[in-house]
Amino acid sequence: MIFSQAVNSIIPYFFPSMDPVENQQKAITLKQYEEACSDFQIPATRAAAEQVLCQFRTLPKALYTCQYILDHTQSPMVQFQVTLAIAEVVIRDYTIYDLKDIIQLKNYMIDFCLQRPTLMKYVRDQLVLAVALITKRSLFDVTDNDRGSILLHIKQLLGMEEEKAQILGLSLGNALIDQFSNAKSNTIGLAWEHHYKCKLFFESHILLPLFEQSITKLHSVVSLYQQAPQDTPPLLVELMISLEKILNWEFESTNTTPTLPGTFVNGNDMGEFDREDGPSSVRRTYVTFPQEWQPTAGNSDVLWLFFMTYFLIQEDDVSGHRCRQCLIQLSGFQKEFFMDNTNVIKSYATTMIHGIRKMMNEITKFGTSPDALSEQGPQMLGTIQMIRRLLENTSLAILCSIPDFFPFLNEVGIITVSCLKGTVVDVDEGWISEACDECLQTWVNIANTIQPGNMRAVNTESRLTSDQVGHLRQYMTNVSYQVTEAFIETRLQRANIELENEEEEDEIDTGFKDWDTFGDQLTCIGELARFNPQPCLHTLQLLLNERLENFKSYFTTNRDNDPRLILLHEQIHWLILIIGHIIADSGKGELPMIPDSIMQLSGSQSYGQDQAINLCNTILELFRFSSSFNSNSIEASYCSPRVAETLVWFMERWSKSYLLIDENEYGYISPNIARAFGQPGPSDGQGEHIIDFFIQQMRLNFILWNADPDVLTQLVKWLNTFGTSRTLRKGLLNSVHFPELVQFVTQNLEQLPEIIHNSLIQTITIISSGSPDEITRNNYYGLMFKMIEDRLGSLLHRPDFQKCYQQAEVINNIINAIEMFDGLALACQYNNTQTIFSFCSRFFESFVQLLNLYKTVPEVQLSILQLFSDLSDRLDFGLINANEKRLFFNTIIEILKIFGVTNQGKKRMHSQEEEEDRPYAEIATVLTMLTNVMASGMEDFSRKESNADHSDIAEVVLFGINIVIPMIDLQMLKIPSLCQQYIRLISRLIETFPDKLPALPQSLYDNLMNSLEYGIQHVISDVNILALHAITPLTLWAYEQQRSGGDIRFLVPALEKFLKCLVELLLFSEINMNIIDAASDALLALICIQKGLYMALVNEIIMKQTEAVQSRLIRAFGTLDQATPQQALPVSGNAPGFKESFLTFLMDVRAVLRIK
Repeated sequence: MIFSQAVNSIIPYFFPSMDPVENQQKAITLKQYEEACSDFQIPATRAAAEQVLCQFRTLPKALYTCQYILDHTQSPMVQFQVTLAIAEVVIRDYTIYDLKDIIQLKNYMIDFCLQRPTLMKYVRDQLVLAVALITKRSLFDVTDNDRGSILLHIKQLLGMEEEKAQILGLSLGNALIDQFSNAKSNTIGLAWEHHYKCKLFFESHILLPLFEQSITKLHSVVSLYQQAPQDTPPLLVELMISLEKILNWEFESTNTTPTLPGTFVNGNDMGEFDREDGPSSVRRTYVTFPQEWQPTAGNSDVLWLFFMTYFLIQEDDVSGHRCRQCLIQLSGFQKEFFMDNTNVIKSYATTMIHGIRKMMNEITKFGTSPDALSEQGPQMLGTIQMIRRLLENTSLAILCSIPDFFPFLNEVGIITVSCLKGTVVDVDEGWISEACDECLQTWVNIANTIQPGNMRAVNTESRLTSDQVGHLRQYMTNVSYQVTEAFIETRLQRANIELENEEEEDEIDTGFKDWDTFGDQLTCIGELARFNPQPCLHTLQLLLNERLENFKSYFTTNRDNDPRLILLHEQIHWLILIIGHIIADSGKGELPMIPDSIMQLSGSQSYGQDQAINLCNTILELFRFSSSFNSNSIEASYCSPRVAETLVWFMERWSKSYLLIDENEYGYISPNIARAFGQPGPSDGQGEHIIDFFIQQMRLNFILWNADPDVLTQLVKWLNTFGTSRTLRKGLLNSVHFPELVQFVTQNLEQLPEIIHNSLIQTITIISSGSPDEITRNNYYGLMFKMIEDRLGSLLHRPDFQKCYQQAEVINNIINAIEMFDGLALACQYNNTQTIFSFCSRFFESFVQLLNLYKTVPEVQLSILQLFSDLSDRLDFGLINANEKRLFFNTIIEILKIFGVTNQGKKRMHSQEEEEDRPYAEIATVLTMLTNVMASGMEDFSRKESNADHSDIAEVVLFGINIVIPMIDLQMLKIPSLCQQYIRLISRLIETFPDKLPALPQSLYDNLMNSLEYGIQHVISDVNILALHAITPLTLWAYEQQRSGGDIRFLVPALEKFLKCLVELLLFSEINMNIIDAASDALLALICIQKGLYMALVNEIIMKQTEAVQSRLIRAFGTLDQATPQQALPVSGNAPGFKESFLTFLMDVRAVLRIK
């Protein structure tokens, strides 16, 4: 089917034609188009029909025929397809048509919708989309009056009596909002600057009046209903779509995030209001509207209108959701929006509180059981998000002055407790749990504001009076205990549910522990409990005492297979978790301190009645009792590995803050805590006795749980805490029992699961290295070394090794022995490098032989590669001599040779590899090893070592790169981590050894240069930066070579590619602001060495633009040229003022060159 070419000569149909021949030709075209649309709906003929429809759009002056088809067809599919054609053609061929004709077409399409009230919604939406596209494309080509008509059209439609006309007006407004926003605008083939100016115009001239018109219409619609309609009226549906879009507009006038011109927002990153307000959605808790919106958006009457609308349509899932999103936005205004006017803020907050209370009543009117709440999941979460935003952004002083505030808080407390109780059973899709998190965070924010230690925040931010502070603190004292108590009850009840469901005691193997899965909730409960610690600790003490006594009773009576024991274990597990989060912080990244309220409570009580100490001692007793049995005894079967793991987790967390507490770190310290857990001295601290106790418990638990990797892994983490804390390590080393622990580990390691061997050796070695006595330290090393040497020797010296080396058991033992060496490697530091290297180097030849023997066993390969990667990373190369370095580097070369022979040409199953936890593990390990060797070279440079060492490093790295690069293909580089490792290595190599490039084999050199080009164009900004960091020193080296008469012809093609790629990236591609500094340095160097090529590229870019843009580009490039050194480039590669000029240049040029 081919369209009649006669349509080429059709005169504009915007002016009706009376020519019968011409009309006959149009009728033929219409028939062909209708047939194509009909065929398009049939799978067998869809491809051919799509080709016909696309061909139609390429006909010259097709818009006139489009209007004829619209006028004469009755088929919704034809109407839809021809409207799609109009949208495409009008944007593509905009300059071909008279502007007057295009504006008439736009008005015609609005009138077309208006005159056809039965038009299908999807056709209408496509028509108004085409209208919005034309409006945006022609915005700055029309007169001011025409621009004013944008809003006038909507006003006129909203003012008509017919509901269809009003819906059309709103639909047109929605299409305009989408097209003038960042996220949903269509491609119109114009520069970023046009899109940006269009958005600014719409934001400053259209959006607020459109909001006001929509609010006026909403009021007129809502006032018609005294009760919720059975079905949401279509006009109200369209109104909610419009208002939600408006209230979620990303304002440029209040945007404080710097954005590089030419950066188009990805629709997937925006449009938050189009997402389900479901669990785990991360939302900003405030909004930043321009202040001119305050009289409308911050108006209490307008706010109440939204509440009234919500109560009418809340049963409608979609429209109710949209209205909730509007209310959530409206609840996040900050004081600056109201110009800090207390009366206005108070009126706003009063209305919000009134509306939210009514919403909470609607949620709880059917009860607060989990089933009832789950039915209201989205409503409950949205309401609680509003509560959190209101309380976070409104001054507590103003809130306290509102009579309904404390009754409001009471209701929030009730719904918080209800949400907590709702988490006992899994009845929904996460709504209750997410709502619970929001509630807890809300209470924590209030508690932190009025915390006695936070008087500065109270005085400067909230401006609370002393009476208000006292009232709030008294209130929060009660709330914090009630919420904590409810949480404790919830977790204990949850244990009951699991018992009733006959679930296994062990956690589902998801890889996450309860302290990770419930970490946010536990942290919030910990902070709330600290606000009023006395009753919380008292309750926990009673509960723990009761369960400890019950647990002990199992050992005096014969109650085999009692299912209540599982319940008891689960409850003890949760009590320990909760106590751990109340009395101690995790201390991730910093030294954890004992919480101030716990310290103050302890200091206010006598030693014997000290709640904090008594609770800690109860857990210590539980730990002692549950560890006191032989692993093969009947009693041991009553113990729980889960409780054991949680106890060890507690000991690790608790030790960081309490054990051997440093009194100098605190302004005030409880004498009770200093005495119970502190250091010897004036306070007579008992901390060292506890360390002796802990060493004994570690040994017992290693034996008792020798077959449970989770408990043992947690034990190693706890032991590692002693290794990373100077105070704890010193206390451990001073203990007379520590040598027994080292001896125990070295004698019994083979009895423990292999999974902990590596980390246990690493931890023990690090701690032992801190011993101040050299003889003692060497004794520890001797025990460790003998154990590892015996382990490897027992395998290699077997008489039948050559016969059995391929057996799975032998292979696993070989890998285990190598991982023991790797534990030593990971423990390397400045004070043990020489000792560990001397020991490991005795086995280098054995490792090479093993790699050669097991070249078909990837697991052995990987373990040996990992060992040398970790050695190259952790060894302090400044402390080993030249011969030792040479031995190490030669061994790596031998290993790489075997690796190359084994893996060269190896066919990889990419789909399988990419599903692994660590895709292409052996390639990644080699890349890391070579990078670490490079880093050792940098260390040597800083120490000013000999050039011979640097040559060795260059030889190793170049040898390794020559082997590994041919193994890497583009499919592998799609793995972000592998790609970054690869580019980082290439970057550092070229940055450090540019003088080695001329001697490289051509294939290797080409690979290196292609890799840098690939890095420039990569979508990950870190990869861009790594590549640019290599290109800059390479170009500067070439620049200096050129100036001194050196031959750089071999580099010229690569440098030309780099310059072209970089210019293309900076001017025409999506880039991250993070790369600007690296790009500036690279561009400056590349310009200075290739000024001729640079000028040719600039002229080519300028000549492709319109005359108006050409003049602007000439000025921008001229300004950049003035900041570029005209003579010699400084040795540093920096030119004063160039980066600032470069950024200004990008801001100007990208605005007109980036097209959407």
